Amino acid sequence: MSDNTEYKVGPVTAEEEETSEKRPCLIMIKGDFIGQVYELTNDVTMIGRSDDVDLVVSDISISRKHAMIVARVDGFHLSDLGSTNGCWVNRERVVAPTSLDEGDKVTLGEVVFKFSFQDEDDTQYHMMLRNMAIKDGLTRIYNKRYFSEILAKEFDYNRRNHVGLSLILFDIDHFKQVNDTWGHPAGDFILKHLAQLIESDARGYDVFARYGGEEFIFLLRGAPLNAAVAIAERVRAEIEQHIFSYDGQDLRVTVSLGVSWWSGDESMVSPVSLVEAADKRLYEAKHGGRNRVCHDPLTGSPPE
Repeated sequence: MSDNTEYKVGPVTAEEEETSEKRPCLIMIKGDFIGQVYELTNDVTMIGRSDDVDLVVSDISISRKHAMIVARVDGFHLSDLGSTNGCWVNRERVVAPTSLDEGDKVTLGEVVFKFSFQDEDDTQYHMMLRNMAIKDGLTRIYNKRYFSEILAKEFDYNRRNHVGLSLILFDIDHFKQVNDTWGHPAGDFILKHLAQLIESDARGYDVFARYGGEEFIFLLRGAPLNAAVAIAERVRAEIEQHIFSYDGQDLRVTVSLGVSWWSGDESMVSPVSLVEAADKRLYEAKHGGRNRVCHDPLTGSPPE
């Protein structure tokens, strides 16, 4: 029986040889972003928590400028930049520039990487594993775990830089009735296609995730409140007008949305506080009649 697999026979082309070239990488094997591959493309790679280094690792155990990897003629070498929590190669603490070999474990604070040389296939494999860990299985958008990781880091960034941080939390109105009337497969169909419909509203640096059963959330860095409210209203209108064609039936749903915004001041003590503020507004939208947007008081011009 044929498995329809295509096998290529013949010499490797120059293009294939170039794409299969092994490149130096750090692969996170302990930390918030397990499986993430960081290619070392520069002769000097600065690593730390600061926003102005080459490889940003937003973990509290990492110093602002923690370590440096330098490419030399005899290989790659790791140096500690006077970090608070230290650097190790395998189990040896780095006190002087230390050479890195294939498979070495590099520990910075409480974050652990593996140093490796990888080709495109290796990188794609790790990306696949990473996506399986951070994407929701049904909707294929980010899952709650990944969203919570990003929110914690964006919260710290906003506290330092005061660029503004907005959240839009929304869920599907009367979703239980959809499942009870049309069945759970219909509910799953709506969840999946609603996520695809709305994902395009996210800017490239926004995060859109499934936060609960029928609950979704946007994180918008640098978006003022009026802009976040405008996006929320556009999402509400898009969903209200959309027809979900399932099993010969045309189904419609609406959503209720809550919007919160934080300048970076001391009014928010944790990322959870920002989510709770959006959830409070979502509660107001639900009890105000559903299919509407509720938000913090606007301090600037009204949304366009």
